[in-house]
Amino acid sequence: MNRLGFGKPTTLINWVNWLGLPSIGLYLFCMFIFPWFDAGGDWGSVQEVWGRWQGLNVGMLAFLSSLVAFNISSYNAFKQRGREFQAAKAFLPSALSELCGYFDESAGFLNQAWDAAEGNNRPQMTPPTLPDGYKQVFSECIKHATPDVGDFLSKILVWLQVHDTRMKEFSRQFTDAGYVNPNRHNLITYFYRLAELRALVNKIFDFARGMDEFDRKPLGWEDFRNALRNMDVWYQNIVIDEQMALEPFIRRAIERGGE
Repeated sequence: MNRLGFGKPTTLINWVNWLGLPSIGLYLFCMFIFPWFDAGGDWGSVQEVWGRWQGLNVGMLAFLSSLVAFNISSYNAFKQRGREFQAAKAFLPSALSELCGYFDESAGFLNQAWDAAEGNNRPQMTPPTLPDGYKQVFSECIKHATPDVGDFLSKILVWLQVHDTRMKEFSRQFTDAGYVNPNRHNLITYFYRLAELRALVNKIFDFARGMDEFDRKPLGWEDFRNALRNMDVWYQNIVIDEQMALEPFIRRAIERGGE
């Protein structure tokens, strides 16, 4: 049964098999087992039953053939999709490394903005440029990946665009003569979202390299702390007061489920 891929690729196939296989089992019992007991083993009576239900027999045989062909076709498509995903995934580690470099530059940008917020100095600040190389790789992986992996990569894509927009908008406001100083409350949010992106990328690295299964567990504090360390962000120094500091801000976000 597994060789035919029953119940694997899609919900539609699951439903077809869940409904079709029990129906075929019931048909086989009623047509090939029960008549022998009902007729007391009389071959003539059994043949009479088969002849009377000849139309149903033909229909059920056609249905069984279609079900087998449907599962074989779906299994082949499923395996082909897996091969295409493996081919696309081969380029994923390089794309993730490219993003890590971008995250490091973003962290440097935010660190500079945080330091500038202490005084009235206004240094020249240029936001990092979001690379393009990852887009095609992510697109191909999402196209061929399983839904959970595809959703994970899609989330990274969306949040990358949000982060890039925030960096550009922040830089524009910072160079505006009417903009007094960066808002440190906003900067804590930016640090948190950047660490979240880096933690997500860290989480999928081993899977991309083929070293581990895909990790479906939500991010925890250790994931964020490692991400901040990777980017040389010292969260102990990102503090406004006891209530508004990077570490407690992240911990509260984790408790809320990352919202």
